[in-house]
Amino acid sequence: MTESNFSAQTLRYFDSNIETFTRDLSELIAIPSVRDISSCSPNAPFGLPIRNAFDFLINWAKREGFEVRDHDGYALDISHGEGSQEIGILHHVDVVEAGDLNAWLTPAFEMHQHGDDLLGRGVTDNKGPLMASLYILKMFKALDVTLDKKIRVIIGGAEETTWECVEHYFNHNPQPDYGFSPDGDFPIVNGEKGILYASLQREFPTHNGLGTCQIVSIESERDRTSTCYQLSIYLTGEKAAEVAATFETSATVTLANVAQSDNHQQKELYCVELSTPWEKSRNPHKVDNCMDQFVRHMRHVEGLDTNSRNLIDLLDACFSDSNDALKLGLAHQDNEMGSTTCCVSSINLNQHGYNLDFDFRFPKGLTIDQARTQLQYVSQQYGVRLIEHQYLPLSYLSPESELIQAMGKAYSEVTKMDAQCFSKGAASYARALNNGVAFGPTFPGDVTRVHEPNERLSLESLKRAITIYVKVLISL
Repeated sequence: MTESNFSAQTLRYFDSNIETFTRDLSELIAIPSVRDISSCSPNAPFGLPIRNAFDFLINWAKREGFEVRDHDGYALDISHGEGSQEIGILHHVDVVEAGDLNAWLTPAFEMHQHGDDLLGRGVTDNKGPLMASLYILKMFKALDVTLDKKIRVIIGGAEETTWECVEHYFNHNPQPDYGFSPDGDFPIVNGEKGILYASLQREFPTHNGLGTCQIVSIESERDRTSTCYQLSIYLTGEKAAEVAATFETSATVTLANVAQSDNHQQKELYCVELSTPWEKSRNPHKVDNCMDQFVRHMRHVEGLDTNSRNLIDLLDACFSDSNDALKLGLAHQDNEMGSTTCCVSSINLNQHGYNLDFDFRFPKGLTIDQARTQLQYVSQQYGVRLIEHQYLPLSYLSPESELIQAMGKAYSEVTKMDAQCFSKGAASYARALNNGVAFGPTFPGDVTRVHEPNERLSLESLKRAITIYVKVLISL
């Protein structure tokens, strides 16, 4: 059978099995596999919902006659084929929370079809592509396709959070000879920037120069994957009303309450609520950040209390109006992978101190040791403590590699377009592979709304992606 004939047969197979595919995917979408630390157990390290999703996939694999292994609740693998070499396809079954349920057109954990699009949390990231990979194995088995390499679908449970899943998996299992993760974009994501999630923290001294305007508290959601899109600032003191008034054209300002001060006199407490469009923290250049607005208003305020002034000075000198980490002394540009990015994702302050979360991403040419050294220098300069939460090493694979050459050929044959390699700030399991990249499933122009309400997946795009994947798996 020629490769072109097999491509046509691939499409016929999926068209004839679309009802069972969407039924299986719908059942998987219905499992709200968000990490739940309250229900963790020895075989469910990420909680019961993710354990339930793993059990669904185990039952699916057994039903279809595939070899399946459960790796202590951290990951699964489902395999087909024979051969001394292996091709790994990496997916994840965990999803982010639904978010604002009122913003969804349909219930978040019910899959619905609107025209060509499937809607539901996880339908693109990453349950739809996962089910597509499993149906590729099912097709190979049904059509008795001879493969000279074993195909191993590896499924993790903590891609959206801590990545313990792939760490555990590859601590106990060999790397595949080739691999890819359908958790990115086409054509070929051959580079993913290094990622450092960190915080700067300061504990306040017992005595604070109160000044004429004091920031009593700052509240924002601690979501390290997003920009700082909401910020509530509480001000008090003689000049609090005057300072709050400067925000009135860009924020909601209210008199929160009247409280008793330490000397039993009444003091007014003003609440300033800032909001900006939500965006992923890897794309800080796309939107204004609440932190930037906050600093623009506060940098020239005279009479701030000592603790508040320390925070404003730190933000102004190191982060405000600087998306490329230039103010941190870490700006770097690579011809292939692009530039560094830096994004403040949350600011929180109370009577005890403050915490500033930020996301720093960097291309090749800058090392994590260089970044850590510079960040330690900055933290010492401003009297704050640097806390590192998670580090994901960058990944890069040469466009001349055998894997990328095979992918480029398959992509061009199906789409009739050149397969350009590019880099992203996003994190996929590709960076856990020694020889792998992120590859699809979405095409330029696809609207997916990943991590947002009304996440969606185009069935036509998915079928094209499946055709490309099949070509790659056969050709390697």
